[in-house]
Amino acid sequence: MKTFVFTVYMALMALSVVAQTEYKGTFYNMEYGLRMKMNLEKMDVPVPGMEDLDSCYGWIQGKLNGAWYLLKVKEKTEKKAVVRAVSERGADAQEMEIKMTDTGLEMKLVGGTYMKGVEKNRYVKLPKPLVMSRE
Repeated sequence: MKTFVFTVYMALMALSVVAQTEYKGTFYNMEYGLRMKMNLEKMDVPVPGMEDLDSCYGWIQGKLNGAWYLLKVKEKTEKKAVVRAVSERGADAQEMEIKMTDTGLEMKLVGGTYMKGVEKNRYVKLPKPLVMSRE
């Protein structure tokens, strides 16, 4: 009986750990040269280049017009979160919807706006949704 209770307890603990870490990890998109690191459970992701000074919920870097930082979690459910992202220059702010998938995540901007990237010295619109794989 003790073994059965212990097994059920461990299974429940494993499920709770999976639920807690669903919005945490490092993701990438090779096609657009993007990398994203996030932890929407706690504001503990160091800001690149300012590791000693500040933390945020996450960041996106790559062929974007600079880096973007996730500064606010507006809404979060089991499979979807809405976050507020700000460009490193502070001039642009976007709301992003992040949906978790089996292999990573899908990210799209809320509203009619597009996130732009740089390719061959030209701005290009990134797709809606942008698929990123777990590293």
